[in-house]
Amino acid sequence: MKSQSRRRFIRNGSIFLSGTLISPYLLNSCKSVNDRINFGFIGVGPRGLALLNEFIKSYEVHLLAVCDPFSDRRDKLAKKVDEINARKYEKENYKSCRAYSDYKELLADLEIDAVVIATPDHWHVKIAIEAAMAGKHIYLEKPMGLSFEQGQILRKAVHESGVIFQYGTQQRSDHKFRLACQLVRNEKMGKLEKIDAWCPGGKDAFAKFNPEPVPDGFDYDMWLGPAPVKPYTFHRCQGDPLSKGSYYIYDYAIGFIGGWGAHPLDIAQWGNNADKTSPVKYSGSASFFEPDNLFDTICSWDINCTYANEVEMRFMSDDKALPVIKKYRKFHDHGTTFFCEDGWVSVDRGGIYASDPRLLDIEFDENDLRLYESNNHFNGFIRCVREGKESICPVEAALRSDTISHLCNVMIRSEVSVLEWDPEKEEIINPIAEMETLMKRAMREPYVIKTT
Repeated sequence: MKSQSRRRFIRNGSIFLSGTLISPYLLNSCKSVNDRINFGFIGVGPRGLALLNEFIKSYEVHLLAVCDPFSDRRDKLAKKVDEINARKYEKENYKSCRAYSDYKELLADLEIDAVVIATPDHWHVKIAIEAAMAGKHIYLEKPMGLSFEQGQILRKAVHESGVIFQYGTQQRSDHKFRLACQLVRNEKMGKLEKIDAWCPGGKDAFAKFNPEPVPDGFDYDMWLGPAPVKPYTFHRCQGDPLSKGSYYIYDYAIGFIGGWGAHPLDIAQWGNNADKTSPVKYSGSASFFEPDNLFDTICSWDINCTYANEVEMRFMSDDKALPVIKKYRKFHDHGTTFFCEDGWVSVDRGGIYASDPRLLDIEFDENDLRLYESNNHFNGFIRCVREGKESICPVEAALRSDTISHLCNVMIRSEVSVLEWDPEKEEIINPIAEMETLMKRAMREPYVIKTT
């Protein structure tokens, strides 16, 4: 494609997808429709659409298929993607984007190289396992699944298939988070001693349980998939910015303790050099949504986690974190703080802070550890697929950070004061029957996980 054509595409090719502006930019290694990675998107609700808007900016990405149980959502999006692809590859009336209602049909499409999975949480692992078995590279939204066992099965499938896996913990591709972790890993403030990690919990969210007719064009049984059959309600399946829908319903998620907690916990793990392990002891308290609420996950928590290296981590929902965090820095509803022998550094998506601002200007020398550098989470995944190298958030790191939120959930729901964990054997050291049950999830036929 000639440079003048590229400029014309950037100038004229911008388009709105459901109100979100796409303005594609270029990656030089891909110059035509024949030099591309074919992507399929499974789940194109608000989060899936946001991811699509990022990936489609790249000339290396040819968006070949979208899949969603809402027919209007997938069909309208496929048409708009075709408009973008027509401009992108200078092919008038170019029709290429396929709209699938069943993800299995998308995975069976031999032209698709990689998939982005942004379904509700309860579908994440099953679809990702089948994608790995189909040889598709995987970008998976967090959290990995509804139980620790599901994550173990996915890890095995990814390793056996050899596909590239990247977790949607995009903070690792933000220079602020990398700087904070690199300061800690190089002991620029002395030895790490403790961590604060916090995120939104959803305490005030509420939705009534009012059964409604299933909307036309919506495959509700497919949406439910492995989850139990329950009457349709708008807030169960779609929600709004206040309710968050299925994120707060235990049939489909463990709550924001995992769905949002994955982000600050991932950074805590990175800074503590813990991508191949998890804390060994958990204790604390939590509360659930009020009765007569459709939502039934943990919504407020304050949990202490201890690593084998004696680092203590306090993991909190935002309501519990507020009085703690504001004692030493401006409060934001999420973040990760590392306390070391000689100072602290704290980071969130809005900024990076330190006990001594001069710490943020430290120049690393040739003997210092350099962490994996990715300045764009989406382009980073594309490059890894193209070059066959491990991503910045591989499956092992994803499982180990998710382990924390799962064990917090298990500890609270089993009503024990302490849960002890062996990260090498991946076993609870002090199990009771309730814990063992909570480490797994029953799945509805015919949607059970099959690995062969």
